[in-house]
Amino acid sequence: MRVRMLPRIPLYLALACCLGACAPKALPPPPQQAPSEEQQLTTEVRALASRAEGLLEEQHRLVWVFWTEGRHVDVGGTYAGQEGLFGLDSIRKIDRLRQLTKDARELRALTALHSHFAGEYLAHALAESNDASANLEASLTFTVDGKELRYRDLERLLANERNATKRRALYAEATPALERLNQTLRRKEERARELVRELGFPSYEAFGSELRQADLGRLSVLAEEILQATQAPYRVVMERLSQRELAMAFKDLTRADIPRLFRSREVEDAFPKGESLLKAQATLAGMSLKLSDLKNLQVDSRDLPRKSSRPLALAVKVPDDVRFSFKPGTGALHQARVLHEFGHALHLAFTRETRFELARLGNPTVGEAYSALFEDLLEDPVWLEEHAGISGEQRAQFLATSSAHKLYLIRHAAGRLLYQLELHRRPDVDARALYREVMARTDGIPMTDEDAARYLVDQEDFFQSADSFRAWFLAGQLQAQLKARFGPAWWRSAQAGEFLEALWARGNALSAREVAEAIGEKGIEPDVLLLRLGTTLQVPIRLDLQGSEEALAPEGVPAPGPEGTPAPAEPAVSAGDGR
Repeated sequence: MRVRMLPRIPLYLALACCLGACAPKALPPPPQQAPSEEQQLTTEVRALASRAEGLLEEQHRLVWVFWTEGRHVDVGGTYAGQEGLFGLDSIRKIDRLRQLTKDARELRALTALHSHFAGEYLAHALAESNDASANLEASLTFTVDGKELRYRDLERLLANERNATKRRALYAEATPALERLNQTLRRKEERARELVRELGFPSYEAFGSELRQADLGRLSVLAEEILQATQAPYRVVMERLSQRELAMAFKDLTRADIPRLFRSREVEDAFPKGESLLKAQATLAGMSLKLSDLKNLQVDSRDLPRKSSRPLALAVKVPDDVRFSFKPGTGALHQARVLHEFGHALHLAFTRETRFELARLGNPTVGEAYSALFEDLLEDPVWLEEHAGISGEQRAQFLATSSAHKLYLIRHAAGRLLYQLELHRRPDVDARALYREVMARTDGIPMTDEDAARYLVDQEDFFQSADSFRAWFLAGQLQAQLKARFGPAWWRSAQAGEFLEALWARGNALSAREVAEAIGEKGIEPDVLLLRLGTTLQVPIRLDLQGSEEALAPEGVPAPGPEGTPAPAEPAVSAGDGR
């Protein structure tokens, strides 16, 4: 009988079978490496950003209630439990992460967040001074002919007063009330300088440069060149306007006459109550932009008694919850405000940027440029005839007034920027005398003691004119590009709507210079706007700059942060990147 032999098992398998129960356990994984400083800070800073975003949403919901219904709200109460959020420790963490990051987009987001946190820190530290000055200004009164008047109504009173002698009496009687306000503003200014150094910035100007994302020194060079280039044309324009509107020579004007000088009366009837929103919607419809299609944009057009008369675009959450408040009003100024706020609303509602810091934080110049683009429709002869029925001599006179006012505003912004830069560079300078010197040249009107008394009231926080400057110029370039691409009535083109949508989609992720580059320009330049104004006003304006872009936003934007912080880089952007 043959015995069947089983196949032999290899020795190594036999050993494995025998020793299986005794096999050593798998080695534990190596201990995890501790996160790097950058990783740790990234986690912490993202948590800070999330808290800041939630707080802004809560605050804007309250602002909406106050604006649309006039109900009392406690925005200050939203900071309860958030006392440490905007402290120096948080600001230093964000700043440190800025120093560590190499990514240009991340650097821009962190710079926007840093500016926001620093601004909140300053607002909290200056809250007492801000409240004191606001309450004092609201309570200031002066007496004329036995009648008590509110100081905050002065400009409206001057605009409505026909008699030059009475205008000057109003202005003179209001001046003594300013001295109390000046004392409060002076203390606030001194405290602000101290706080900026606490934040780690070497100077007030350094913080302003970060906040404005501009080289203020170079921008001041442009401001000076604009004043020089427009000096002669400005005098010609103001002489014409003074004679026509006030029957006075320009040399006889005082600052009390300025509000009356630019009061547009020729076209008020063309903007009756209830039509300003319809005109704006019709303008957008021509570009195939229908508000009804924007489910994330809420329009409140209720005519409530306590609702603010000023239109407002407000973002609770970008882009998911954007709101527009409108109350029926009359006149060209109301129409301009409606169009201005629509520019903000569309920019916010069409944003596709998901990063909080790049969707709603950062420098406001780009958003203001989109708003100025739509507001400038009131200075477009084709739009005026099409949407308001204004033509002929009536239109010519209105455009002469509005363009002269824009030229005045540009020069005034240039002068304020030069005044404030010099003021902060020379702490021991006589501020009143400096204001008198700079603004007399800027406005072309000799300064009286009463005018010089406004040297603190006319100041602005951290060089806001730098934003206005660039926004006006960028809006002019946007308008020129739209006309060149889609025709003089660009608002009738659906392609123009697509062109703007592509820009709006980037939110605030593009700098003002990058937006200019995305539409085919070299950078932000004032020439286009000044040429338009000169053409309308029939005065040649020639600006001979050695590369105006360098003055507005040089490569790299050397906006210094706290000492040791690298300047945020600005990557080049092609026109296609905006789509």
